[in-house]
Amino acid sequence: MKCRVPGLKIGGTSFIVPDDYVPAVRGCAEYLDDISLLLLQVGPKGEYLLPASDIDELKRIGDGEGLTWNVHLPTDGDYSSDKAALEFTDNLCRAIDRTLPLAPHSWVLHVEADKTPREYMVPPLTEAETERALASLERVRHHLPAPEYLALENIEWHPADYLDGILERMPFSRCFDMGHVWKDGHKPEELLDRWLPEIRMCHLHGLEKRDHKSLHHMPEDKLDALLHKLWDIRFEPVITLEVFTLDDFLNSHQAMMQSYERYRRLYS
Repeated sequence: MKCRVPGLKIGGTSFIVPDDYVPAVRGCAEYLDDISLLLLQVGPKGEYLLPASDIDELKRIGDGEGLTWNVHLPTDGDYSSDKAALEFTDNLCRAIDRTLPLAPHSWVLHVEADKTPREYMVPPLTEAETERALASLERVRHHLPAPEYLALENIEWHPADYLDGILERMPFSRCFDMGHVWKDGHKPEELLDRWLPEIRMCHLHGLEKRDHKSLHHMPEDKLDALLHKLWDIRFEPVITLEVFTLDDFLNSHQAMMQSYERYRRLYS
């Protein structure tokens, strides 16, 4: 049975069923209207990218089930050097070209330079890193149906405004990862008004020792502060419940439905 939430469009990741992409998507289609196809690790030369035959089969499944798609572009690359930026850009273009037959509504991208794990917020991109990213994105945009199909995601441990300079110079959109904002100790609902015109889609997930966990771990007041605002403004972009097990997805859906019942009671 499809998991839906009144007044919001929700989806999930291709990883909630632990299997290869095609059988996983067959399993996901029972629960989801929108699937986030996670192409996270594709190798230095894109050698682990999904073969075209698998994309054809995913399209067949999606057409039959009435699915829509978004694609999370590779994360095994960055803009830390000219060589790294070139290899990363090649893989981004390969991934977009390979998934075009699915007609995704969004391709999601992490813009990163320094991927070293640390306990504090990293600084914004340096001028050199920004120029590498802009040159890369200028090339990537020509592989998209239109620039706004590329949604740049805010990443944990980065300042909230670190993507602003890129988005001011290029007509891309945002993937608003609300779970990352919670992880950084802030309130995602307070960024909504500022970012709303640029938001194309969202990621939502709870915290329990780490992120990308079920929403049922979130205190009701935190969850309601965000979701009730989304209902108030009649939020339209797709919200991917970015968790990686079926239990976490189903429990997240239940937590959203419980929040909706509390929202209804406020106006009954």
